[in-house]
Amino acid sequence: MQAMIITAYKDYDALSRVVRALSAHALCFVHVDARSAITPRQVAQLDAMPGVRAIRRRKVNWGSITHLQALLDLCRMALCDPRVSYLHLMSAQDFPILPAHAFIARFEGETRIFMQRLRTADDPELRPRYEHYHIMHLLNYRDPSDRVQNWVGRIDRWQDMLHVRRKISLPYKGLVWLSLPRDAAQHALSDPACRRLLRRLATTYIPEEFFFQNAFLGTAFEKRIVDCQLHFSIWDDPRRGLPAMLNMGDLERIDASGCVFARKIDAHTPLFDHLLERWESG
Repeated sequence: MQAMIITAYKDYDALSRVVRALSAHALCFVHVDARSAITPRQVAQLDAMPGVRAIRRRKVNWGSITHLQALLDLCRMALCDPRVSYLHLMSAQDFPILPAHAFIARFEGETRIFMQRLRTADDPELRPRYEHYHIMHLLNYRDPSDRVQNWVGRIDRWQDMLHVRRKISLPYKGLVWLSLPRDAAQHALSDPACRRLLRRLATTYIPEEFFFQNAFLGTAFEKRIVDCQLHFSIWDDPRRGLPAMLNMGDLERIDASGCVFARKIDAHTPLFDHLLERWESG
């Protein structure tokens, strides 16, 4: 069976609608941000759904190691179920583009890893993200208060003044929303080199965009990586957010993309209703 690895932080009604639809055809493993307005009782209601495991364990600061840790918690839970053969990492605002039968068939027996994988050497501006120390798990970089933003700036300036540079090599980066087979997920969770990488990423800026992309370096899994982003998103329309919140006007581009997921989608919109009807038609 396939497993949907889902992280969420708001809107219980939307989340429950997404999970109820997906769990009719796949196993769902859900982490709810412990700081969110979604209550422990509501998480228990999700957990009681057939084919669903839901937890509310970690307080997730944007861009911190805690989001990656939450995803890995869910992957570990999924691998405890011997039925799981393939895992898809997604947010609660993602949804499949294909009918359920086509989606399941698309990954039946699949052994490849599908993820965005960009060379960090091609973008030197990335280097401060991992050569500097970042404490996003302790300091919420998205807190707009002057106190927090002053400290964020001071920490970076002090490291530049003192020529602080971490000796860490991260050749690749990419979005964390990826799809991978059971054995690759097991490697990422249990291999000693991957555990060392995870520890080193604890003070990296948005570490989730470096972990999986570098976890398979020099292994047999690297040959099974397909540099392909399966989640359709729009990044060139900042008025609608980054990435943009999708609507029915984007449907033609979504269907022409060759992707299997769309993000981001509000579950209370006509576009979600349309994709839900398509999913359930299979």
